[in-house]
Amino acid sequence: MAAPQDPRSLAQRVRRLEFLFFSLLLTLDDEGDDEDLWFEFRHFFRRSRDRDFFDDPGFDFFLNRMAERGQRSRPESPFSQESRSQLAQLQREVQTLKATTESLQIETHSLLVIQALGLPSELVRSTRFVPVRAYIDETPEGAINAISNAISEVLIAYGFTVADEFPEIKGSWFKKWFAKSKDVLSQPEVIERLEKIERAVELKAIDKPQADVDEKQAGAIAKLIKALEKVPNAAVQAGSVLVVKLITPKGAVIQARTLSQEEMVELENNQLLLQDPSDVLCKLTAACNSTRKTPPPKPLAGGGK
Repeated sequence: MAAPQDPRSLAQRVRRLEFLFFSLLLTLDDEGDDEDLWFEFRHFFRRSRDRDFFDDPGFDFFLNRMAERGQRSRPESPFSQESRSQLAQLQREVQTLKATTESLQIETHSLLVIQALGLPSELVRSTRFVPVRAYIDETPEGAINAISNAISEVLIAYGFTVADEFPEIKGSWFKKWFAKSKDVLSQPEVIERLEKIERAVELKAIDKPQADVDEKQAGAIAKLIKALEKVPNAAVQAGSVLVVKLITPKGAVIQARTLSQEEMVELENNQLLLQDPSDVLCKLTAACNSTRKTPPPKPLAGGGK
């Protein structure tokens, strides 16, 4: 049984069961005349699981063999058309997974090389990852899609792309992504790009001209501001930048701020702060001030013995 702390292993086992069930559907009414397929089928599910399921050559063998079988399916079979569609989708998912795995291997190895050689990681250019999070307190029709799409467009406009996303928390709405840079960047270059987002949001929020923002960036920021109009209160974090939209007695207010390292650490440790847009900035400041005022622990008597 897969260990609870190993979701990848569990996901692979579930996929194996799905694949087994799908294979059985494909072979309904089969007379068992494809001996090579059935021999490899039995061998494939009995072999060692040390190899990644999707990297196993036997998996491609089955996909190709079942594709041929689907093409030979009798027209009267109720499963033929649906099976071919499911098989095509499965093949696309496998190819996407392989491409993603290869990309992650390259990025991981690059980071390990930097670490192994003792290089200053903040200065060496590499693929950079930043957390992206969004919270809205109400979910009127169209708001979730509008804000999700707007965030994606802002990331693309400033040289990032969504690398991974996680299921949203519903009720209100809280969503997390990871974005990665399209180019290899140093840490200062990442911060510079994020600060450009902050400045662009601030200027757009007060309708000031944006001389240093190109058309694509300006359009993405405008779309984000427009999407935030659909909800009363919201908080969006992209790396070191925090954008907050609030309804106040004087009307709607949108603020953007670059967080200090202390504030980012506090937010990483307590991400639920984003679910209080009206007070998140004050709480971050207060938490960081409290940390600074906490005196260091006194040494033990007797030199620590």
